[in-house]
Amino acid sequence: MRCLSNDSSRLGEESGILTGRWTQYADLGELPFGAMWCVVPPGSHSEEDCHPERELQVVVNGSAVVDSAGTKIDAPLGAAILLDSYERHGVHNRSADQPLVLLSIYWMPEGAAESSDG
Repeated sequence: MRCLSNDSSRLGEESGILTGRWTQYADLGELPFGAMWCVVPPGSHSEEDCHPERELQVVVNGSAVVDSAGTKIDAPLGAAILLDSYERHGVHNRSADQPLVLLSIYWMPEGAAESSDG
């Protein structure tokens, strides 16, 4: 059993926010998904992002607004937002004084490799 915390992860700048990819935990071995901690500074937002993976964003600390193609969804503490492949999105921190922390879990949809070859 392992307890992984964003408090002890190494963070670097990516997409206009701080991220800590789980590849930094070398002893996890092979996982069937990718994951990273995302820390959005107070009053700030991520750059718009779009990728082939499906993504589940879980609000670990704070409160977010997730924007996808002009549709905005409030995501309070404990909420989970599921984004489809190639769904353009950005995350906004609603707080002016507290960081927003997300756990992002992402994976390639079944059959994606086969369909991208055609």
